[in-house]
Amino acid sequence: MNKLLAQIVDAHGGINRWKGYEKVEATIVSGGGFFPLKSLVQDSEPRRRMTVWLHEQRSSVQPYGGPDQRTMFTPQRIAIEKLDSTIVATREIHSPAIR
Repeated sequence: MNKLLAQIVDAHGGINRWKGYEKVEATIVSGGGFFPLKSLVQDSEPRRRMTVWLHEQRSSVQPYGGPDQRTMFTPQRIAIEKLDSTIVATREIHSPAIR
C-alpha cells in the first residue's frame, strides 16, 4: 500500500474497518442524451441505486429497464436481472483486458 493510501485508510478507521464492509450503496441520478443517441428508450426513473462490492469486481444499478429489474456486472458478464435474480438478458465478457 502506498503512503498516501495508507494515510487515507488510517484516517478512516484502518484496514480492519475497511475489511469489515462488504459493499457501498449510493443514490445516483441518470439521464441525458446517451440512450436517445443509441435509439434506446430509457425508463422514466432518473433516480437509481448503485451498489459496488468492495472486495470483488461486481456492481449493480437498480432499477434498470423496469422497476423490478437491475444490472449486474462482473468481469465475466453483464446482465439485466429481475430482483429475484432471474436473467432477462446477459452478455458474456471474454476480454482479457478486463480481468
